Amino acid sequence: MRYFFYLLFVLSFTFCTPKGPQTFSSPFIGKTKAELISSKGSPTQIKIYDKSEIYIYKSKEEYYGKKQPISKNGEVVKPKKTSIIEYIYYINDKEIIYKYQVWKKVKK
Repeated sequence: MRYFFYLLFVLSFTFCTPKGPQTFSSPFIGKTKAELISSKGSPTQIKIYDKSEIYIYKSKEEYYGKKQPISKNGEVVKPKKTSIIEYIYYINDKEIIYKYQVWKKVKK
């Protein structure tokens, strides 16, 4: 019976997690596009959607587990999991940031 509840919890947690970008608050909301660029640099990607510009900054995160990235004998260890994290800033036609999202994509 205990395993049934554990399985039920794991399945509900797995299937109820959101699959797209998550909206968060950010200190850049209400700031200008120029302030964002001066602080974070040029974006990795720029998209236009309706009357908004979308600035996307990407970073790569690798998980190796307990092993070090380079083993003692000098061979490179491949990561167990690699994720690309997109930090997405929505900028209106007045060049003010009004929304911030983060999207973590797991590469297999």
